[in-house]
Amino acid sequence: MQLTTYQNLQLRDAIELKFDAPIRNQADCQNLSALIEEKTDKKVSSHTLRRFFEIVQWHGEFRVKTLDILADFAGFSTISAFVSELRSQANISQFLKRNEHKDSDVYFYEQLIQNAPSIDAIMVVATNIQKALVQKDLERAKNFLRLLSPLNDNPKKHYNALMLFSQFVGPTFYEIENENVIKQLVEETPYSKLVLSNFVPVLEIERGFGLHIKMMLRYSSDPEEQAYGNSLLAAQAWRSGNQNHAKKLTQLSINSSKQVNPIPPILKGRIDFLSLIQKNGLKTNFDPSPLSAPKYQELFYFKAIATEVVLLKQKRWCEQMCNLINLEAVAANNWIEQSILNILEIAAFYGNHRRLSAEQIRQGLNEKKELIWPKDHRPTAHAMIKIVESELD
Repeated sequence: MQLTTYQNLQLRDAIELKFDAPIRNQADCQNLSALIEEKTDKKVSSHTLRRFFEIVQWHGEFRVKTLDILADFAGFSTISAFVSELRSQANISQFLKRNEHKDSDVYFYEQLIQNAPSIDAIMVVATNIQKALVQKDLERAKNFLRLLSPLNDNPKKHYNALMLFSQFVGPTFYEIENENVIKQLVEETPYSKLVLSNFVPVLEIERGFGLHIKMMLRYSSDPEEQAYGNSLLAAQAWRSGNQNHAKKLTQLSINSSKQVNPIPPILKGRIDFLSLIQKNGLKTNFDPSPLSAPKYQELFYFKAIATEVVLLKQKRWCEQMCNLINLEAVAANNWIEQSILNILEIAAFYGNHRRLSAEQIRQGLNEKKELIWPKDHRPTAHAMIKIVESELD
C-alpha cells in the first residue's frame, strides 16, 4: 500500500509519540520492534522499521498487514482508520478556514450532500437557498446551488428529491427579473438542470418562467437545454396562433434534439408532437401513429402531448392520442407520476375514448379539481379542466 508523504510523516509522528522518543538509528528500531510485539502481539522487524523511518533507503511499498500493525501500535484499528482520521482532521482544518467567512455553513452542507444526498439533506439546502433569495444574497444562493451539482450525475436516482426541491425554490427563482442575475445563475450554477428543467409552469411562458427560459437559451450552449427551451416557446407560439414563429422554434428544437442521446421522455414527446404539426399547424391531418414512447416511459412521453392537444382545443386529436395509451395499465410510482397520470386522465375525458356520459365526465373533472397538484401542474390542469367543461356545456 502506498501512503502519501503527508500520511507517512503523520504515522511516524504517531508511532514516535507512543514510543516516547524519536526513531533515529538501528538500536531505536530494535527497541521499537520489541515494544510493538509487546503491545500488539504482532511482529514488525527492525529492518522493516528502518525502511519505514528512512534510516535505510527504500523505494518500495509496504504491505497492508505491516501498516495495519503500525497503525494498531499508534492507537488505530487499521491503517484505513488512520487515513480516515487524517482526512477528518483535514476537513476540520478546512472548515476552520471557511469559518472565517460568512458562508462557513456551506462547507457542512457540502459534506452532507457529497456523503449522503438524502431528500432531507437536499431540502435543508433548498431552505437555505430560499432564505438567501428572500434576503437577495445572490452569492450565497449560487453557492448552495453548486452544492447540488452531484445530483446531475444520476438524476434518476434523485428524481423525487429533485422534483420536491424544484417545487420549493422554483416560484421564488422565477420572481427574479434582473437579467444579469439570471445570466449568472445559468452560467455559473446548475440552475438550468436543477430548477428550470424540473419546475415547468407552461402557462407562465410569457411571464417570469418564460424570461428565465429565454435567458437560458441565450447563455447556454447545452443541446438538451436548447431543445427544451425552444420546444416550450414553440408550443406557446402554436397556442397563441403565431404559426411562422412556431415553425421556426419547432425546427430549432428538432435540430438541437438530434444532438441529445438519450433524450428525456417528456422532451421527446413534446418534440415528436411539434414535428407532426410543424408543416400545417392546426390544419394538420393528424396521424398519431409516429408517436412512440420509449419503453416503460409512456406516462412521461405523453404528458406534454396530452397537455398541448387539450390546450390547443383539438378534441379529435385528443381522442386519437388516447387510443395509443392504455391508462388502466399505467402505474404511478410517486406523487409526480400520479399528477401526470391525472393530466392524462383529463385529456381522456376530453377525447372521451371511453364513451362516458357528460355526467360521468363532470364527476371525474370535479374530483380532479379537488386534488392537491404540484405547483407547476395546477394552473395547467385547471385550464385543461375548463376546456373540457366548456365542451360539455
